[in-house]
Amino acid sequence: MTRFHFFKNLLPSFIMSALLLAACDKDNDNGFAPGEEPWLQHEIPSPEEEPETTVPLPPTRLALSEAELEMISPSNDFTFDFFREYHKGDTDMLLSPLGFQLTWAMVGNIVEDEKALCELLGFEGESINGVNTYFKHLIEALSGEKCSKEFKLANALMADVLAPKYPRSFLDVLKSDYFLDYQEIEAKPLSEQPRGSRPEDVWCKDKTDGMISEAPFAILETQASLFSALCFNGKWQDKFDKELTRPSDFHVGEGEASSLPFMHKKSKVGYYQDDNLSAISLPFGDGTYNLTILLPKTRFNVGGVLEKMDSEAWDTMREGFVYKNVAMAIPIFSTTYSQKVFFDFKFKDDINPFIAIGQNAVFKMDEDGASAAATTQAITPTAAGPSGEEVVEFVADSPFLYTISEAGSGLVLFIGQFSGKEGDEEETAS
Repeated sequence: MTRFHFFKNLLPSFIMSALLLAACDKDNDNGFAPGEEPWLQHEIPSPEEEPETTVPLPPTRLALSEAELEMISPSNDFTFDFFREYHKGDTDMLLSPLGFQLTWAMVGNIVEDEKALCELLGFEGESINGVNTYFKHLIEALSGEKCSKEFKLANALMADVLAPKYPRSFLDVLKSDYFLDYQEIEAKPLSEQPRGSRPEDVWCKDKTDGMISEAPFAILETQASLFSALCFNGKWQDKFDKELTRPSDFHVGEGEASSLPFMHKKSKVGYYQDDNLSAISLPFGDGTYNLTILLPKTRFNVGGVLEKMDSEAWDTMREGFVYKNVAMAIPIFSTTYSQKVFFDFKFKDDINPFIAIGQNAVFKMDEDGASAAATTQAITPTAAGPSGEEVVEFVADSPFLYTISEAGSGLVLFIGQFSGKEGDEEETAS
C-alpha cells in the first residue's frame, strides 16, 4: 500500500520502456555521415592522465533554515513516488508533483485526518502547521530576488458567488502561509462562457505567461477551486548552435523510429554514469536551475531507472557529477499533459469538500533554453453533487527522463519523460 492509498482504484504498475545510450557512429543513427559529426571537427590532443574533477554543488539560493532544507528530501521522495505511480511507459508526459503537493497541503487545513495528509505529502510526523510554515518559507524563497528570475509561483482560491463559504480561519491560513489570492466569480454554464475565456482560464494563462490557456476544470455554479501555478522559463548558460541542428532518428520502440530535429554541441558539463544510467546536467542562466537528462543504459528501460529513483539516489547522482567534455545530441521537443485524480479524504463538518484534483502541464525545449509550466486545481462538487580530456558521447535518441530543479538544494520542480509518442490529451485516475 503506497502513500497514495486515498485514491480509489489506483492505477496498476505499468511496464515501462527505456533506452540504450547509442554510440554516435552506430548505424549512423545520429544523422551525420561517419567522420562528419560536428563535435569531431576539432583537433583532440591525446588524453592526459589527470583526476576527474567533481562538479561542486552550488550553495542553494533558497533562503530556508537547516530544518527546512532537510524537508526537501522527503519532498523529492513525494515527487518520484507520485511520478512513478502515474507513469505511462510509452507516452510523453510531464508533471509537477510539487504543484500537487502544494495544493494538497492547502486542502490539508480542512481535512479530518491531518496526520494522514502529512504522511501523504511525505512529511511523516509533521503537523499541518509545520507543513504550512515550510511552504510559506519555500514560496517566499522561490519568489525572492535570487530565484524568481526564471521561476514564479502563484496560488488562488476562486469561488462562485453562490458557493458555500469557507471558514475565515481557513482563508486566513491560506492567505498568510500560501500567499493565496481569493476571488469571487460569477460562474456561468459552458454554453454561455466556453473554455478559454472563463475567469479560471484567464488566471492560468496569466500566471504561466500564456503557456497554459485552460484550467484543468471549469468552475460551474456553486463550485469553488483551489489553484497553484508554477512557471519556469530559462535560457541555457551555454546555448546550442542552431546551424548544427538537423533531423535524426529517435527510437520510440523496437524497430520503430521517428525523425526529430536534434541539437548538437560539445561542451564541458556535469556528467554521471552508473550501471543503470548516464546523465548530464545543463545549467540555465547564472546556474540557479538545471535541466538534468537521465538516459537509461539499456534501451527501452526507462522504468528500470524510475523504479530505483528516490531522494537518496537523486542526491547520490547530484553529488557524483564530474566535469566531462560531452558530445551531446538532444532532440528538440514539446510536451503537453493532463492528469486527474480523486479525493478519498474526509473533511471537517460543514466544510465544502474537494472531490478531484487535476493538473495541466507543458514543456518546451530548443537551442535557446527550456520552459515549463503547470497549473494544479482542486475542485468542489456542485451543491447538487577541456580539449585534452576524454570526449564522452551522449545521444538521447530514445526515451529518457528529465527534470528541472533548483541547483543548490536539488528541489525538483518538474519531472517528465520524453518517449517520442504523444500521450492522450487527458489522463485520469479514479
